[in-house]
Amino acid sequence: MIDERLIESIKRHEGWRNKAYQDSLGVWTIGYGTNLQELIITEEQGERWLIEHLEDFLAAAKRFPEWEYLDTKARRNVFVEMIYNMGPSRVAGFKNMLGAFREQDWELAAKEMLTSRWAEQVGTRAERLAALMRQGTYS
Repeated sequence: MIDERLIESIKRHEGWRNKAYQDSLGVWTIGYGTNLQELIITEEQGERWLIEHLEDFLAAAKRFPEWEYLDTKARRNVFVEMIYNMGPSRVAGFKNMLGAFREQDWELAAKEMLTSRWAEQVGTRAERLAALMRQGTYS
């Protein structure tokens, strides 16, 4: 068992940072002095982080008024995945796609996804997600 005094001493000396920063030697660091350049995680840890982040991004997706127009689990999952990938503020810039959601025009929503800079950056991922948005179900 790790001594609680050791934990408190490290917290006091390292300080808490919730965003990555470069320390005095230029090493990318986060949390209580965790060196990101040498960080190794297990797949299980990665999956726990994924689920934690997805819970946050699902909550962000539900704050969009257009969420209510997404009529299937598949379409909602596409929207959450886009938010996971780009963040809510960038997805908010997809005005035409969000408008298509309100009209429940899934063909137009998919087209708007595919004619974006995001689609150029993520390639086949955009194609798969746009197809899923268009069809609305997992086949």
